[in-house]
Amino acid sequence: MTFDFRRLSSYPNLRNVVTEVLRSWPEHAGYCEARFRDDPPEFMERSEDLARLAVQLVGAELPQWCADYRWMCERFLDEEIYFRREDQYRLNSFEEAYREVYSDASYMSRYIHGILVSQLIWTPHARAFDFFRTDFLTRLPNGARHLEVGPGHGFFLYYASQHPAISSIEGWDVSESSIAATQKAISTFGVDPSRITLRLQDVLKAAPHPVFFDSVIISEVLEHLEQPGRALTTLNQALKPGGLIFVNFPINSPAPDHIFLMRSPREVEELVEAAGFEVVDRRLLPVTGNNIERALRKNLSVSCVLIGRKIA
Repeated sequence: MTFDFRRLSSYPNLRNVVTEVLRSWPEHAGYCEARFRDDPPEFMERSEDLARLAVQLVGAELPQWCADYRWMCERFLDEEIYFRREDQYRLNSFEEAYREVYSDASYMSRYIHGILVSQLIWTPHARAFDFFRTDFLTRLPNGARHLEVGPGHGFFLYYASQHPAISSIEGWDVSESSIAATQKAISTFGVDPSRITLRLQDVLKAAPHPVFFDSVIISEVLEHLEQPGRALTTLNQALKPGGLIFVNFPINSPAPDHIFLMRSPREVEELVEAAGFEVVDRRLLPVTGNNIERALRKNLSVSCVLIGRKIA
């Protein structure tokens, strides 16, 4: 199957990324067709803006990053096979994930590259990011102080920094190399460094924070933790009464470093509610090419994206 590039004719950066993905992985054309088939123009325009940032960040290394995306997907397929056979994730502790993934610099480099490309190519990643931009940021009060846990490539931080309601931003990460990558990204994007403070901070070890935040995002981090509920409780304590949290927790989503398995959207909601939040909005985003009914029936990956409000 070939990909119809005419649908991307008005979106040069998306076209550039898809071209490089298919150059290294032509068999992925059918998947890319499903990814972009029904996207409305306004969503495509926002996706193009995100692709612009990605291309700006990656530069001449885009072909290698897209090749690493294929490599990452193949690693995910191995985990999916194990999950289908054993009905559980292969790893169940941070120590195992550190030994097999995080301590391997070469592995992590390719993994990080692949994750960036997936932000554009995987429907749940693209839709979750769009939900943050269009539905979460617009709810924040003027002068909001914002926190992100695990800022990664810096895309969420960038758009938060561009929102007029937000006055200051913090980013927490457990890895010095990850913080360095985030710093490089926001510098590349031209963000005023005085607006963002990056801290080496494990959310599971965070002491009560002296500054209360108005908003926090923790996206695709909780599934990497042994105690996600404890992390949510810590973030609840760091928020002002009525403060908002954006949570993205994929269920039935095996990956080389995922250790905490959730099997239903309700489990995720209960975890968020138990930490002291009221769920005020949600999106259930199934893996590309599936509707939510089929995904839940077949125990396929679904990104459960919730907006919660701290109960006063």
